[in-house]
Amino acid sequence: MEMHNDYIESNALKNNPLNDKFKREIIRIENNVKDSTPVFIGLAGFFGSAGSFMNKSYTNIDFYGVLEKLKEKYGFVIILPDTMTYYRGNQYLNSPAVGNYEDFLTSELIDYIRKKYGKRDIYLFGKSSGGFGSIMLSIGHRDIFKGFIDVSGDSYFTYSYMQDFPTAYSVLKKGGLEMFLKEFNNKFTHTQDELAAMNVIAMSAFYSFNDKGFDLPFNLTDGSLNEEIWNKWLMHDPVKVLQQKFRNIQGKKIILQTGIYDEYKMYIGMNMIHNILNEKNIEHKYMEYPAGHFNTNHFYLDSFPEILKNY
Repeated sequence: MEMHNDYIESNALKNNPLNDKFKREIIRIENNVKDSTPVFIGLAGFFGSAGSFMNKSYTNIDFYGVLEKLKEKYGFVIILPDTMTYYRGNQYLNSPAVGNYEDFLTSELIDYIRKKYGKRDIYLFGKSSGGFGSIMLSIGHRDIFKGFIDVSGDSYFTYSYMQDFPTAYSVLKKGGLEMFLKEFNNKFTHTQDELAAMNVIAMSAFYSFNDKGFDLPFNLTDGSLNEEIWNKWLMHDPVKVLQQKFRNIQGKKIILQTGIYDEYKMYIGMNMIHNILNEKNIEHKYMEYPAGHFNTNHFYLDSFPEILKNY
């Protein structure tokens, strides 16, 4: 198993509104590559990026440890793109408030893969925001991706996101949005409440952007929900999107995995996606585990072989 580091100078990310870098690192892991070996693009969870997949753990199996267990039996190519932003994460959509990350992934990264490996099957995988990106990009680009692994992806926003709104409101009302961002960037550590507020800010930048930036889903004066803005968020909820666009993933290899003790209640949305796919007679694999939202790399020991056994 070999690991390489490359870079893509992205035209899609040039002149992005946050002045984030447009030259992006790509971590590439190869094992026993043959003509038929598939490529997997890994999308990191929020507050993470390409390098997060390489974090070493001495208490739980880490992602590299998963690949070590798979390498004797399977060949694979893993592509891990850096997608970090000023808002500390990514939802893998195009947004005039953040940048054209969907274009970066579905055009420029795909071109990079084709030049390296030629035409072959490409899959997406990821947890949390990465799971969200995996299913949403698969729905939006049916001709590119052969399938996806969605691990506890952001879904059923009413439960998974709205629980953070009161916390974010309490944090942001003190000094306003600009003051919060300035202080956040100057701090060496952050409270869980501050991280929740940053998460809501980032989701707003991807889901409810406007000509000048983005709108929060609640009123900063009294915390009341802004229904119009909230409905913009819901238009991106995979549970809602699938009802209309389920045909886009017919015939794909679909694997859904979640922990039944997920702290963000993602297991509810994941189960709803599972039920929708059943109702639409779309073949897929759904797996539940006695686990929470974190330390779930061992899930991939079940999902990767489900795809790789066919190669």
